[in-house]
Amino acid sequence: MAIPAFGLGTFRLKDDVVISSVITALELGYRAIDTAQIYDNEAAVGQAIAESGVPRHELYITTKIWIENLSKDKLIPSLKESLQKLRTDYVDLTLIHWPSPNDEVSVEEFMQALLEAKKTRADA
Repeated sequence: MAIPAFGLGTFRLKDDVVISSVITALELGYRAIDTAQIYDNEAAVGQAIAESGVPRHELYITTKIWIENLSKDKLIPSLKESLQKLRTDYVDLTLIHWPSPNDEVSVEEFMQALLEAKKTRADA
């Protein structure tokens, strides 16, 4: 799937506002939806996607891993939680929201955890 030229960002949108915004965007033809763990709206975004009736394969979903979840022992569980909230078995793009402040988690550690997450997905 090609990355859609336009997408909906959901920063600061919560509850009914994010649900109606995502549903309206999908009705208007948007197919890219951007969210993040720190936005605390992944579950509402997932609900909106489910209610929209748009097939998952038509969507390009992005989420971002928050700094508290960058360590090797937290990254994969946090991604699994994001997938559960979004009501999907995959996201099309996973971003590191911000690098770890003060290098508390090394780039090598979270990149290795991302690689492991990718392998886990490939094996599923």
